Amino acid sequence: MNLRHLQFFVVLAEELNFSRAAERLHVAQPALSQQIRVLEDRMGTRLVDRGSRPLSLTEAGRYFCIEARQILESFEQATLGTREIGLGRRGWLGIGFTRSAMYSVLPPALKAFHRKFPDVELKLFEMLTEEQADALHEKRIHVGIGRQVQPIAGCTMLLLLREHVMIALPSDHPLASCKAVRMEELADSPLVLYPKHQSANFARFVESLYRDAGLTPYVAYQAYEIQTAIALVAAGLGITFVGESVARLGRSDVVYRPLLGAGLAQTTTLAASFRTEDDSIHLRAFLDSFGLQLPSPDETIRKTQ
Repeated sequence: MNLRHLQFFVVLAEELNFSRAAERLHVAQPALSQQIRVLEDRMGTRLVDRGSRPLSLTEAGRYFCIEARQILESFEQATLGTREIGLGRRGWLGIGFTRSAMYSVLPPALKAFHRKFPDVELKLFEMLTEEQADALHEKRIHVGIGRQVQPIAGCTMLLLLREHVMIALPSDHPLASCKAVRMEELADSPLVLYPKHQSANFARFVESLYRDAGLTPYVAYQAYEIQTAIALVAAGLGITFVGESVARLGRSDVVYRPLLGAGLAQTTTLAASFRTEDDSIHLRAFLDSFGLQLPSPDETIRKTQ
């Protein structure tokens, strides 16, 4: 199956007549009919009811027509964008981000960058921090914004935010009335751990909080996304940990409390990672949009080879 098959089918769906469709496509009618049959064979079902007068699409054909139009439109947009970028009329910037970045550093940076570069297409990909290394190496993104980021070979890391960790509790939890909570007081509370990923850095960070307090967490649930974890907390199924930027959003059925104890061990970070060799002016401008003075390599940027 190729785009030509899709184009043939969409034109036939619009004309509902093989002769008129063949004329529009500048092909012979038998050739068009043969291509439609090839398409139906590939699909394993009839798309056109040839016995009806006038010609009509089957239910499967009507569904496929909608999907085929979207594919053709997406291809046309991709072709136009590629041509514009190739001619230097337009640029693009691929940004991978963990969801919690949308609660703090990312929206104002996007706004500032778009104000200066309205013609640069922003490709935003929500992904786990742990998925961003492969996306950078495969050049699917120019920059990844993640939490508890570990060094990535061939990449530079820029610290964007360091914030306190907060504990999210159901509003009717016995500790909800406290102004702050010690880890030891959470020993008997089931934990909702996220993200659910075999090498999740933030999950390991949370586990280290328990370990440093001499506790073993009871992980009742694991979630892929922060909002899912918070919803499970709201349902009274456990507690979870978030950065204070997430806690500021709030909701009536969840309370957020600071942790008491050693400060540094109870902070979490957001950082931007990008290929060290990438000298894109758009990447540099995007990093500038965070309002930080980009340090020299021997300062807070960390490079790995």
